Amino acid sequence: MLELLSDFRNVIFPVFFVGFFLGTLVLLALSDREILPDRELARKAWVGTFILVLVAVTALGSTLIPIVEMHKFSHPSEEQNTAYEFVVVDADGNELFYDYRATPPTTDSRSSTVAWRMVDAYSDQERMETAEFYLSNAKEYRSAIESGAYPPPTDLIDPPRYVDDEQWTASTLEEYGEFESIRIYERTLTVNEDNTELESHDRRLLLTVDVDDKSITEHDNS
Repeated sequence: MLELLSDFRNVIFPVFFVGFFLGTLVLLALSDREILPDRELARKAWVGTFILVLVAVTALGSTLIPIVEMHKFSHPSEEQNTAYEFVVVDADGNELFYDYRATPPTTDSRSSTVAWRMVDAYSDQERMETAEFYLSNAKEYRSAIESGAYPPPTDLIDPPRYVDDEQWTASTLEEYGEFESIRIYERTLTVNEDNTELESHDRRLLLTVDVDDKSITEHDNS
């Protein structure tokens, strides 16, 4: 399913990007020449289509110019926030933060939810399948960076990322061997009452899934 969504984003989204503007220009041209029998109906159809696609893009979880997902920033932050994060591990045990550009559309907070489910809800088979997905995409993404094929042309029409995260680079990847496993950490941040200072930052290793060895290790941090 995730592979299908990724293909949908990389192929259909650019087509829609161009088609949206071409369709709008055609509609404006027809309306200007009064060829359309009902200009009011045409305007309502355009607005209705825009809203429907906006809802669809939000539900799908991928951003698309000119219709972007409706981010919900209005809720106040809690004093303590816990998130779950993936890291990739090479043959020598070196850890590298996971660059979620490797797995659209499961980026950032969505991958945190997947990581939490791997720890608390998934069976061992589901854990292994999910780890294989993330590891396979990490390897493909790494190859694209090292070969100079990243970023793809479709990234030129993506809006700026609102998340201040790090990105893999060819120089960073030179320090790592072949990726072999996935680890999941729990990260807990505690801030003061008015959210102006960080009081504590805790990070715990919860799960290791070695795709090459087909082994799963749950880590006891009690």
